[in-house]
Amino acid sequence: AMFRIMVTHAKKHPSLIPLFLIIGSGGVGAALYVMRLAMFNPDVCWDKKNNPEPWNKLAPNDQYKVKQKQQIFRKHDTKSIAYCFRTLGYIRK
Repeated sequence: AMFRIMVTHAKKHPSLIPLFLIIGSGGVGAALYVMRLAMFNPDVCWDKKNNPEPWNKLAPNDQYKVKQKQQIFRKHDTKSIAYCFRTLGYIRK
């Protein structure tokens, strides 16, 4: 029904055809990108029966991110900021 309405509008106003093509190709491209992320991203696990805990099967050479949830330094405390940068290896003594 919606496609029929679009075709009748396009017949009445041919200048809408490029708009329909651009918006349609953008929607198809977005859908293909999301499908690519869902199928080929190593962080996504669809098989929970054979692999219930995929994070336990990481090889030593697998790349993964570790996020620190605790803030190391307080505001306007230059000693703790320097300590933080020293422990991370940005500043040497």
